[in-house]
Amino acid sequence: MSATKVTGLQPSRVRGAAPNSNGLNEYPIASGATAMYTGTPVRIASGTLTPCVTTTEVPVGIFQGCRYVEDGEQKFKSYYSGVSASDIVGLVNDNPGQTYIISSNATVAAGIVGRNVEVSSIAGGSTFTGKSTIVAKTTAGTTGKATNGALRVIAIVDEPGNAVGDAFTKMEVEFNHQAADYQNVLTSAVVTTTN
Repeated sequence: MSATKVTGLQPSRVRGAAPNSNGLNEYPIASGATAMYTGTPVRIASGTLTPCVTTTEVPVGIFQGCRYVEDGEQKFKSYYSGVSASDIVGLVNDNPGQTYIISSNATVAAGIVGRNVEVSSIAGGSTFTGKSTIVAKTTAGTTGKATNGALRVIAIVDEPGNAVGDAFTKMEVEFNHQAADYQNVLTSAVVTTTN
């Protein structure tokens, strides 16, 4: 029985036949910016990395740590605390095919697979562990939503001690829309090309 929560969105695998390198890309962070934790969805605002604070913001990926120079010393951290420093760079898993493991905040029903869920504590985290506190927001026994929702449930994680009906069911999810998801990009006008 899942009695403890997974903290943050944890990378699981890459959909399809491609290898999962867990490669990260670097994005600049403004000095003194809002805190970001490992497992936090992040976006680009004014050319720098910032945490998503609502489920309507389109993430570029998931924050996985940072590096910066403080008092002339290079530092590496699992979270960005908002410290004033220089050369601040966030490490982000921004592969649009990446899937993640997340815990539900209540029991879920088997019918949740293939459905959508919202999230809560989207920008929260722990300065002790450096991890995000984001969870899948569900109602006890729910099967999720047919439309909307930040995440789509792909599967219930198949591991001993995790099952539908557990207090913090671990689910494998993907973003419904991600900034680099060019296959599902939303356009407002018809685009035609000529040769």
